[in-house]
Amino acid sequence: MRKEASIEQWNELYKVTINIKKLEPWNYLWDTDIITIILPEYEEPFYCSVMGKSGQCFAISVYKGFEAIHGFFKLFEAKNMPPIQLMRYQDNLTCYFGDREELSSKELKVIKDLGLKFRGRNQWIYYRSFKPNYSPYMLDQDEVIELTYVFQNLFMSLKAMIEKNLKIDFEEGNSLYRIYDKKQDLWLNFEGPMQIPNRRSMTIVIEDDLLIEKMKKQKYLKNAVEFDTAFINSVVEDKKYERPIMPKLLVIADSKTGIMLHYNVMLPEDDEIQQIVDFFIDFILNQGKPRTIYVRDEYMQDLLSDLCKKINIKILISEELPSIDMFTERIIRQL
Repeated sequence: MRKEASIEQWNELYKVTINIKKLEPWNYLWDTDIITIILPEYEEPFYCSVMGKSGQCFAISVYKGFEAIHGFFKLFEAKNMPPIQLMRYQDNLTCYFGDREELSSKELKVIKDLGLKFRGRNQWIYYRSFKPNYSPYMLDQDEVIELTYVFQNLFMSLKAMIEKNLKIDFEEGNSLYRIYDKKQDLWLNFEGPMQIPNRRSMTIVIEDDLLIEKMKKQKYLKNAVEFDTAFINSVVEDKKYERPIMPKLLVIADSKTGIMLHYNVMLPEDDEIQQIVDFFIDFILNQGKPRTIYVRDEYMQDLLSDLCKKINIKILISEELPSIDMFTERIIRQL
């Protein structure tokens, strides 16, 4: 159950954020210059990206763990993917330095209750939580506490870099690290190579031989198909969820004609991996199998690669899925 942060907890977060703002870190860092915070209570690091050097969006995003930072880099690598479909890679807590009209009434109330006053453009501090399948939303209590802890350490690492002139060669792929040394009982700030483990892949292995044989015997379809979990930019508020959700569609489309062949709505409580595999199997058993299937990224390719190999389907990655993208654009225009 969602629990809101107390005014005292918000105060601690705003206090450290205002200290960070005074350092103006966007004057020294590009958004791909990553600061790595390793906290003793957590198994995986926090990765911080500072935005604003281009003079547009001033913000600090915090990515918790390896999967989250892989999503961050995927956002930069994706060149041809429709912007709405990039939401699948957003998993972070972000602090914005923006304008008053960007804040919700709840966020304005927190600022008023704290007795804070902001004036002018890019001066209003507010925070948003980005989670897969959910609309960006105000931080809950756990997120406020966690972000406060990270920002307290981020502030110290930025001070070391900006005020104490700690040199970091970000262009060579290095990161500014902050880590607690138990032996010395000291917090250390230092330069080191950016180290992120390879992306975890998950391949689903179907061991039902009878099912495999049945799918292998299905007729081939005339055209290749596209398969994706597609966002449609629709926000749904339902009391059974702690925050507004963004439903997405499981869609299979004919890549040549643009006809939707099979689709279903996916909700946050659904087992996504099971839904994807079952949906694909159901399509093949009822409509036949394609010789080629195009998917959006490595995630979907990994899930289906074993099955596709066993039933002789070629699976290829394409950031653009024209039939599905056109379908989702039509839905978005109608909303």
